[in-house]
Formats: sequence, C-alpha cells, structure tokens
Amino acid sequence: MRAKWAGISLATVMASSLMLSACGGTPDQAEGTAPANNSEKQQVPAKPAEPVTLKLYIATGITDEDIQNYIVDPVKKKYPNITIEPLKPGNGTKIEDLIAANDIPDLIYTWNGDLGVYYNLNLLGDITPLAKKYNVDLGKFAPEIMTSIRQVSGNNELSGLPFSTPFVATFYNKDLFDKFGVAYPKDGMTWDDAIELGKKLSRVEDGTQYRGLDCDQLGRMGEQLGAAMIDGKTDKASVNNETWKRLFETAKAVWSLPNNQPPKMMTFNGPKWFAEDKNVAMIATASYILGNIATAEKNGGLNWDMVTYPVYPDKPNQYRYVEAHLIAITKTGKHQDEAMQALSVIMSEENQTKMVRATGKMSPLSNPGVNQQLGADMPFMKGKNIANVIKDTPLPAPIFSKFENKARGPVWDSFKQYYDGNIDVNTALRQADENVNAMIAANKK
Repeated sequence: MRAKWAGISLATVMASSLMLSACGGTPDQAEGTAPANNSEKQQVPAKPAEPVTLKLYIATGITDEDIQNYIVDPVKKKYPNITIEPLKPGNGTKIEDLIAANDIPDLIYTWNGDLGVYYNLNLLGDITPLAKKYNVDLGKFAPEIMTSIRQVSGNNELSGLPFSTPFVATFYNKDLFDKFGVAYPKDGMTWDDAIELGKKLSRVEDGTQYRGLDCDQLGRMGEQLGAAMIDGKTDKASVNNETWKRLFETAKAVWSLPNNQPPKMMTFNGPKWFAEDKNVAMIATASYILGNIATAEKNGGLNWDMVTYPVYPDKPNQYRYVEAHLIAITKTGKHQDEAMQALSVIMSEENQTKMVRATGKMSPLSNPGVNQQLGADMPFMKGKNIANVIKDTPLPAPIFSKFENKARGPVWDSFKQYYDGNIDVNTALRQADENVNAMIAANKK
C-alpha cells in the first residue's frame, strides 16, 4: 500500500506539474499570482520622457544652418523629448528683456570674451556637478580652452562647454592678384610685408575701388598680442600701453594706404567685402569668413586661398589667443538635466567631427584626429593651404573682465579720432583708458 500510494502521488504530482507548466505557472504558484521566474515576467512599458523645450539664446555669430545641423537635430535624434528653440536678440528679446519678463533661457550660445556679460546678470553658475552626473568627460576638451572659460568666473567655475573655435589666416583673392600682376602672398608674412603687398593692389579701376588689405577690426588684431581692453584681475582699463599703441598704429597703417580706406570703420563687414563683393584682395581675419565664401560659391564662385596670419617680427609664432564659442547653462533654468543631456550630444566626438568636416569650424576636443578632417566635406576647401594655417598653438586667453564687452565702444571711438587725425596716438590711448574706467565705475554703481 505504501509503495502504491507513493507511485500514485508521484504520478499525480508530475501530471499537475506538467499542466501548470503548460499554463505558464509553477507547482507552488497560486492562481492569479505573477510568475516567480523574472525572465518570464511581463515587461511594463517604460513611461515616455516628458517633452521639454530648451530655449537657446544666440548671443554671438552662428548661422541658422549650423544651429539646426549641429545643435537642434542631433539632440532631437538622441533625445526625442528634447526640443531646442533658438532665440535671437532683437526688439523685446534682448537678454535684459527676457530677464524682466521672467523668461530666462536655458542655454546661452556665446564666446569666452563675452561670458562676463552673463555673470554680471547673475545667470551663470558651476555646471561641473551636472557634467559628473551625466558622465561627461571634461578631460576630452583642450585644457587651454577650458581654462579660458573657467577663469572668467573668478573662482574657477565652469559655466558651459566649448562648441567650436576658429583659426585665423590671411585670405586672398587670386583673381585680383592675377588681374594686377602681383605675386601671391606666402606663409610667414609680417604686417609690414602685408602692408607693402596691399599697397600694390589698392587702386581705383573702371570706377571700382579695389582695396589691397583689410585687417577686419581691432579686436581681432589684438588677439595675437593677448590684448584685452580691461585688466580682468583689477577691473581697470588696460589700453594706455605699448601693446595697444602698436595695434592702433598697425591698423592705421593698413587702412591709410591710398584707396584702401574701408567704406565704414570698425565693422564686421570685411568678410562680405572680400568674399561676396570681391573688391578686397586680402583680408586678415578668422575662419568665420568661410560662411561668406560658401555664399560666394553659390553665386558664381571665388578663386581664393589662404596663408598664415600676419605676424610681428619679434613674435613670429603668435597668431591668436584662445577664442572659444561655447554653450552655457543658466543656473536658474528649469531643465538643468535636459540641458546637460543636450550638451553631451552636441559636444560628442561624432557630432564634432561632422561639424569640423562640413563647416570648417575647429573643434575644442583635444583629439588631433578631429581637426585634421577640417573642411573634408566642403568642396571649396579642397586643395587649400589648411595644414599650415591650423598648426599653430593659440596663446592663453587673457583674463577677461566682466565689463570687457562694454569697453569696445570707448576704445573704437578713440581709435576713429586718431585715424581721422583729430588726436595723436598717445592722446587716443589716454582718452580710451579714461572713458573705459568711467564706464566701469558707472556700471559698478
């Protein structure tokens, strides 16, 4: 009896087990309970991330196309719930207007020289904890660029991540050199060499003024001497010195060549005059001009090339200081986490490489292989003197004052008076210093 019962019991248990297995259960599972085996649990769909719109204030130059291709679209592809809405300053949309309306943007696209503007408005803080939270490797960026961003805060805070950096060069129109029978410029020119060459090309012919050399504007020229208008450590004007005297005198020498005065002084129109109007033979400027050259390519082309930026004989390897376009995260933004997620995509090596290849912007990433692909997808960059132009190492950026941006007006005004012959250079520099200090005092009240 014992053996018989044991056999019946085993058979019954085995049958029950088979039935339960067929139903997806286990022998000891009560009806209606979830399976014990985790691998067989029904997966509950994850809740979709809430839609978020990040407002991006465009405070310095970048094309709509680049905003879309290298900021808006890659973020949307990686994070479908995040939409970036570009916002440009205008009537009622300047940063002061947005603050007054309590409509502060989440992100600010600017450059290291203007970061002080946003510190003055109490919009920026330290994003280092956010970067750590989202495993953003801050060590992948060129250290001199990160330093240029941190030092503006005054206490080594990191307010944003670098997006791009330009190179500088002397761009020249081959057709104008050929037209006037002048040999093309070469790498290693000094400012005196460039001025002498410009003299041969500045003329009026058939009613058209052809200008031999444009030096863009004083701020650009000052980069190779590490010049700032205000000492960032003391918040005192720093124009009345030998560095700025050299800059004033060089700029005047360029624009005073017969037939070489620009239509308007101290503007950012030089790249357009060179690439689109095609009446400037050479321009010493930054690679932002590639946008104008791209426009020229669509409208009949431009026969051009470039050589190194003009130098001073005693500083033969100084072309520029660190100039970084960056995206800062505002400390009062409502979507800090999503903002950092967006930056992690925008500054990824994949996105940066696409940007370098297609726009000619240099990447702030320290991996040299990225910038070696500069302009690879830009047909009009084929065969150009890229390698020699981008091989320089930039100077450290000066420590910019939070008032540096506002100093441009007084300094440019003093230069114009000097250029017009109303005052001598020493008076111009002294006047600029006085006016800048007065501006600082007024803004500190």
